Amino acid sequence: MPCRACGTRPRWAAPARPRKSPLKAAALAIVPGLGHLYLGDWRRALAFVGAFGVLEFLGLDLDLTAIGAVVGVPMELGGFGLWMFSIFDAYRTARRPPQGPSAGAPVPRS
Repeated sequence: MPCRACGTRPRWAAPARPRKSPLKAAALAIVPGLGHLYLGDWRRALAFVGAFGVLEFLGLDLDLTAIGAVVGVPMELGGFGLWMFSIFDAYRTARRPPQGPSAGAPVPRS
């Protein structure tokens, strides 16, 4: 509905998405990246899947060589640590309040 005084139409912010369950996000994050995908953060999900996959693949591959105990095991432990962090991060991201203007609030004109 246009303003009675000047005739301009207000621009409204996009409606806020419903909040996602932090516990469900953490439970889904048991599979690396799935919790972030549930939250709609596909870039972070892809980053976690890629990093976890590289660390685990190289760690397991290096375990088969003589140098595996020196380099492979720490890489696997790094993959495990990244996996644990991904669960924590999915929970923390779901609890974070929404960013930007609240739903229904007019966006200020510049």
